Order: sequence, then C-alpha cells, then structure tokens
Amino acid sequence: MTKFADLKNRFFIYLGVIILFGLIIFFSDLHFMRFIVALAISALAAIAALEYTELVKKKQIHLSNNVLMGGVICEIIAFFIYSQYPELKLLPLLVFLIFLVFLFFSNFKNISDSLLRVSTATFGFLYIAIPLGMVLPILYLEVFEMQEGRIWLFYLIFVTKITDVGAYFGGKLFGKKKLASKISPKKTVFGAVSGLVFALGGSLLFLIFSKHNMFDFNLFEAIILGLILGVFAQFGDLCESLLKRDMKIKDSSKLPGIGGILDMLDSLMFNIPILYIFLIG
Repeated sequence: MTKFADLKNRFFIYLGVIILFGLIIFFSDLHFMRFIVALAISALAAIAALEYTELVKKKQIHLSNNVLMGGVICEIIAFFIYSQYPELKLLPLLVFLIFLVFLFFSNFKNISDSLLRVSTATFGFLYIAIPLGMVLPILYLEVFEMQEGRIWLFYLIFVTKITDVGAYFGGKLFGKKKLASKISPKKTVFGAVSGLVFALGGSLLFLIFSKHNMFDFNLFEAIILGLILGVFAQFGDLCESLLKRDMKIKDSSKLPGIGGILDMLDSLMFNIPILYIFLIG
C-alpha cells in the first residue's frame, strides 16, 4: 500500500511538472517567452549542478558551487544566443573553454587532488550543460529547416518518457531476469524490451503530425530514431544509477515525488544530443 501511494504521489507530481513545462514549450515561440524558456532551462541546469556538487561530496570531492553553477548557466545562455543568431555557433565552445580556464584558476591555491576536482567538474559541466543547452537550438534554430521546433521537443520528451513508463510497468508485471542487477536491481530484461516497444510505438504515433507538415518525418526515420531514443533513454537511466550506486544513495536530491532534477532528466541526457545531431545531420 505504501509503494502504491508513493507511485501515485510521483505520478501526480510528474503530471504537474509535465503540464507546466508543456505549457512553457507550447508558448515558447512567443518572443517574450523565449527569454522565459532560457531562464527556466538555466534554473534547471543550476539546480542539477548544485545536486551534482552535493553528490560528489560523498566521494570526498569538494567542488566550487559558484564555478560549476556559473559555468552551466553561462553555457545555457551561450546556446540561447546561438539559437537566435546562428552565425555565433562557436559561442558555446568558447564558453566551455573559458569555464576550463576559471576551473583551473580556482584550483591554483589548492593543488592537492586538483586533477580529481578538475576532471569531476568538467564531467559535470558536459553532462548537464551541453544536453540542456541543446534544447534551445532544437526549439529555435531555423537552420534545421523545420516548420515547428516545439513539435520536435514534444516528440523527444514523449518518446523518452513513454520508454520509462513501458520499462517500469513491463518490468513490474512480467520482468524476472535482471538487466543490470549490480547497478539497478529493479530493472529487468523484459522491462527494457517493453520500454523499447513503447518508444517505437510513441515515435510511430508522431507520424500523424508529419502528415500535417508540422515537421519533416518519414516512416524509416520514425522507426530508427524511435529505437535509438528508446535504447539511450534506458542507457541514460542506467548511467545515473551507476553514479548513485557508487555514491550509495537512492536519489540525487530530496525533492518531493521526483527525487531530484538529475533523476528527472537522466533519460534525456543522451537523447537530447541524439535528436540535435539528427536534426543538423
């Protein structure tokens, strides 16, 4: 009964989050909303960076909150500027290089374990800022020659999260053989296959939108992209589970119903760059 109540709480909280961000995405093409979208993603990235710095303390790695949070926020802003002015496509790379300079500089007075701190902070920056920053060009960059970036983002979130749903219920109802017992004991092979089937079904469902010329999509792309996103949604989940297992924690934070921002975004962290590469390819 307790588990059911927890599942119900999570469902309603996730539903509220999805509705909120759904409304933001729906109105994101309005000129003033573009800044609100950029601020919302920056806030998500900042919270995720804060969670990350707290997590790595479990391994006795003490990072500067200001350097990492400031770095990821600046990177999100750089991606936003690039999404509005495509000629500035190198700006996110420039911001990353500046971040590295500040990161090394911040360790000049504390040499001990500097390699560990620099490498851990760099990973955190790449893991958080790059995927979340790519959301903005997916939404706004006209060089993609697509009619509606919002539909692509809805597609990405829908296929990714329906993979989570399929994997969860498939594993709960029919899963017996463990997928990666040392990393995530509750995940099963049948759950993974079920998640993949749901991802493929969700991707094919979006072919309906392509019929209305809302974005450029065909059957072959729907199948291939759906399968790839289904695989990497679950891979992203396992990757974060790996980090949490190493740190001996259950959730990345203690936000009611969702655990943490990193927990909520884990299955998207690989899928966002995959969709970005698909669109610019």
